[in-house]
Amino acid sequence: MKKLGLFLLIAAMLTQLAACGSGNTDETEASTEAATEATETTRIQHQIPNELDFGGETFNAAFIANDPKYYFVEESSSDNMIAAVYRRTTKTEEFLGVDITYQDSVEANDFFTLYKSGDDIYQMLFVNSMTHPLSFTVGGYMKDLDSLPYLDLSAEWWNYEQMQTLALGKYPYFAVSDFMITEPASLLFNRSMITDNNLENPYDLVLAGTWTLDELIRMATAVANDINGDGEYGGEDDIVGGNIGVGGAVTLFTGCGQLISEKNEEGMLELVLNSEKTLDIVDKLNSFARAPGGNVSKDNLGLNIGDKSFSSGTVLFSDGTPADMANVTDYDFDTGIVPMPKYNADQKRYMCYDWSELMGISNAIKNPEMVGAVLEFLSWDSKNEVFPTYYDVLLKTRYSSDMETREMMNIIFDSLVYEVGGVYFSMQPGFCELWFTGGSALNWTSDGNTNFSAMFRAYRNPAKNTIASYYEELAKIEGPLLEETTESAQ
Repeated sequence: MKKLGLFLLIAAMLTQLAACGSGNTDETEASTEAATEATETTRIQHQIPNELDFGGETFNAAFIANDPKYYFVEESSSDNMIAAVYRRTTKTEEFLGVDITYQDSVEANDFFTLYKSGDDIYQMLFVNSMTHPLSFTVGGYMKDLDSLPYLDLSAEWWNYEQMQTLALGKYPYFAVSDFMITEPASLLFNRSMITDNNLENPYDLVLAGTWTLDELIRMATAVANDINGDGEYGGEDDIVGGNIGVGGAVTLFTGCGQLISEKNEEGMLELVLNSEKTLDIVDKLNSFARAPGGNVSKDNLGLNIGDKSFSSGTVLFSDGTPADMANVTDYDFDTGIVPMPKYNADQKRYMCYDWSELMGISNAIKNPEMVGAVLEFLSWDSKNEVFPTYYDVLLKTRYSSDMETREMMNIIFDSLVYEVGGVYFSMQPGFCELWFTGGSALNWTSDGNTNFSAMFRAYRNPAKNTIASYYEELAKIEGPLLEETTESAQ
C-alpha cells in the first residue's frame, strides 16, 4: 500500500499478456494465472503457518450501510475485477480451511443488538467513515487490532502509520491494508481544454512539486468564458473552471495540509484550524468562488455549477476519486487526474483525503486466531492480483498505455491521509460546522459573510466539548489516555 509502483508494473504486464492472446479465453486466463503465481513466489511472503486449518469455520463480514464491491463476491464472472476478488476469497478459504461469507446493508442497531446478546455472527465490520466510527469505538464494539494473532503490522501490505493516526486512544481499531480499496480525493481535469488554452500540463506541475491551490485557481479562472454573453456562466456552452462540491472543498483544505484537528505531544486531539494559513486558504477559496466562471451556484453545496457536469466537456476541473476514471472512457475529450493541490511549493507532500469506508474487527469474536489469519491472508494476497486488476479497470481502453496517468495514480494512492477529527466528529455539534469550512468559504459569495474568525469563535467551544466527551467515554473502555501523576492527583 505504501509503494504502488509494483502494482502498476504488474498491471501493465497483465494487460500485455491479455493483448498477446489469440482471443482464446482459456489461454488468456491461463496466462493471467501464471503471471499471478509468478508474482506470489517473488514477493515477500506472509508468515502464516502452512499447517493452519480451521475446519470450515465461518468468517462473516458485515457491511454497515456500505457496498461489498471489490471485497467479496458470491461467484466468479467474466469481469476481470470480480474474478480477481473471487479468486482471492477462494484462495483464502482453501489455505486456511474457512468459509467466507458476507452480508450487505446490515443496520448498525441490528449489529449492536446481536453484540449485546453475545452472538459472534459478524467478525469483520465495514463502517461509514463519517457516521459510524464514534459510536462503534466508544460503544466498545471494536477489537484492538494489535491483539490479533498472525497480523504482521510491520509488513508492506499494512499501513500501520495510518492505523495509528486513526486511533484516538490507546489502541488501533480500524485497519488500513492492501485489502482496502481506498478512495483518495483527487481532481479530474479536461486535458483537451488544457491544450486548447495553452496551459501548463498539470502532470508536469505535480511532478515538479509545484501543483498548488494558486495554480488550480489560476487555470480555472483562465478558461472561464461566457459564450452566450448573458453575464452568467451556467449556459450550455459556457466554459467554467471548476465543478467542486462541498466534499471537494473539504478535501482542498486537507490537500493544503490544513487539518481541523491534530494530536498534540501527549497524543490528545485538539483543534488547529484557526491560523494565518487557515485565513489565507479561506480567502483564496472565496476569491475563487467570486471569480467569473469560478462558481455560479448560490446554494449551500459549494462549487456545484447548476446542471453543468464534468462530462459536458465545458468544465476544466472536477473533484472526484480514482474510481471515477473508470467512467470517463466514453467522454468526447481526454481526461486526466491529479492529487489535491498543495498549499504552496514548500509543502513536503501531496495529501489526498480517503473517502472510503473503514474496516475493523468485532470485539465479540470467539476465535481471534482464525480472524487474525484470515485478515492477514486477505491483506497479503491483495497485491498479487486484485490491486493490479483494479488499476486495469480504472485505466482501461485509452489509458492502458498512458504511463503519465498511471504515475499520477501512483502519487495519489501514496498520498493517502485521514482527517482523524473529521472521521470521528464530522457530524457532531461544532465540529460539523468547522469540518465544512471549505464549503462555507465557497458559499460566502451569496451572503457576503467572509468573517471566518467569527465563525471559529462561535463553534470552537462546542467542538472542544465534543472532543472532551469522546475521551470521557473512551476512558470507560480503555482507561484514561494520560495517567495521572502523583502531583496532579493531589
